[in-house]
Amino acid sequence: MKYMQNNHLPPILKATFFGFFFVAYSQFVLAENVDDFIQRIQVATYNCPDDEFMPQVDEYLKQRNVLPEQLIKLNVHKAHWLICVGKNDKAQFMLENLLLEPEIDENSQSYASMHYQLGFIFDVQEKPERCDYYRQSEQLAKGRFSDVYLSSQLGLITVCEQGNQDIGVKLGRLFALLKSYSEGRDLESLAHIHNNIGLLYGKIGQRALAAEQYKKAYEIGLNVYEEKNQLAPLISLITAYTGSGDYENANLMIEELGRRNLKVNTPLTNSWYHFAQSRQAYRTDDYEFLRKSLRSWRVFLEQIFDPTMQMLYDWYVAALCLHDEDRICVSDFLQKQKDTASSMPARLSKHLYYNAFLVKAYLFFGDVEAAKLSFDDYSSISLDKIKKQQNSARVLGVANLQNEVIGLETSLAESEEQRLQIILLVLMTTLGLIGVGYLTWGRGYLLKLATDPLTGLSNEHSVVAKIKKVKVPKDEKVNALALFDVSNFTTINAEYGYKAGELALQHVAECFKQVTREKDIVGRVGADQFIVCLVNIEDMVAKELLSRIQKALTDVSFKVGNGDKVEVHSNMHLYSSVNSLADADDLLAEIRNVLRKS
Repeated sequence: MKYMQNNHLPPILKATFFGFFFVAYSQFVLAENVDDFIQRIQVATYNCPDDEFMPQVDEYLKQRNVLPEQLIKLNVHKAHWLICVGKNDKAQFMLENLLLEPEIDENSQSYASMHYQLGFIFDVQEKPERCDYYRQSEQLAKGRFSDVYLSSQLGLITVCEQGNQDIGVKLGRLFALLKSYSEGRDLESLAHIHNNIGLLYGKIGQRALAAEQYKKAYEIGLNVYEEKNQLAPLISLITAYTGSGDYENANLMIEELGRRNLKVNTPLTNSWYHFAQSRQAYRTDDYEFLRKSLRSWRVFLEQIFDPTMQMLYDWYVAALCLHDEDRICVSDFLQKQKDTASSMPARLSKHLYYNAFLVKAYLFFGDVEAAKLSFDDYSSISLDKIKKQQNSARVLGVANLQNEVIGLETSLAESEEQRLQIILLVLMTTLGLIGVGYLTWGRGYLLKLATDPLTGLSNEHSVVAKIKKVKVPKDEKVNALALFDVSNFTTINAEYGYKAGELALQHVAECFKQVTREKDIVGRVGADQFIVCLVNIEDMVAKELLSRIQKALTDVSFKVGNGDKVEVHSNMHLYSSVNSLADADDLLAEIRNVLRKS
């Protein structure tokens, strides 16, 4: 009572009060921070989450005082990311457990997204449950969550509802969606719809038409999709070109995939790339290249869990063994095909090239009866494909709608151009009113000091300073350094003049900008030398990336005033370290010395 009479609280009550206030305030601040973070990382269902944010997502998921609804949103976002990197089993486990959470709001976007993501996973696995989940997500998202709704609709049209519905009706519905979305500026949705039209064309054997749609999806997606999500339609485009026998365009797109993948570089996308190379080599009977591509593919295939890709790999290995007349290897593969657990799934077992391989394999062992059965399957599949293609002629009238779509796309492009011109005019006017601030000038001046004026890359002082800051790599990875020199730079200067020499360096610099990733350190370190530093990377992956860069440099050429074509030649010297690169000056001098002697 004495404390109360003196209007004071006991110390223990003070501590309890302030402790409670501090905890409550901290939770309030954390909740706001998490909400802002969730808002910032959101992407549409047909794009992929940014890898950069995933460590922070995991950090929030570990914290006990994150609100239940926030935990659900973060888990759904992580499941989306897991699907994008090919870890469907982990994503499925997460999503199925989330659906059991008592706190789940069945009217939320997260709840609708969970059903769509599960539908997508079962779609990849070709399980019938996919349709149930697509229908549920469509109903949950209708009128509220446009990206989930569109993705669910496309899943239903392409692989589910109205199983007996005429393919022409399905194409008509997709073109109607395309028309609807062409009237707006939702490029992500347009790319998504084009991709699904390609899927339907592929189902009826119209590979060339499918390729047109995949190409549109890819070209639109370059402007709006996360980098790794740009690769999926490119893979489909390569498959369509290969299926139609257009190996020349398929090869060009495989090279494009290799360049694009330099910036993504995940085990899944590397596996896609080497699969595309292996399939191309197999189809064109280039068995030496098949041998090489299979070695690279195996490295990345071991880092992901994809039963279908593994079976395709085993098939191509067996095809190489057949070419090498390796009886044990071919026999092991044929034996596996008799085991239901390890045999080709139904979809792949009906592949023409697979059945043609089985005929050759059984004949190799003199098993005429088995070869005859496989040939009967081959003939039956061929006749069925011919029948489907003939029947598809009656639905291709729908393709005439493309003329209208092309007109809509042209109008969209013109409208977008006008909008950009207006925006540009407003920006220029605004900049004219506010002037150029001192800070802007200062930053520009500092950037100019750090940049090589001829190539636009970092100059030697700047790039070496960046490399010196590189830390010790983690998890048995390395820091890789490569010095490139233009070996015929002096010859170009002597024969065509110094302007041609400058042009050669500019073309080389542009090549580096195209094939390196944003996180790579790149710069010009001498009159004819360039340096690339790959930080905290697997040694084998670093070597592969740098060899791809070297390969890209072999294609660099340009024309001079008299029309002569000048090819640029270059050398590369590699250095990798498990330590930091604080001694970059000494390393650079050592590498230059080696190059000078060579």
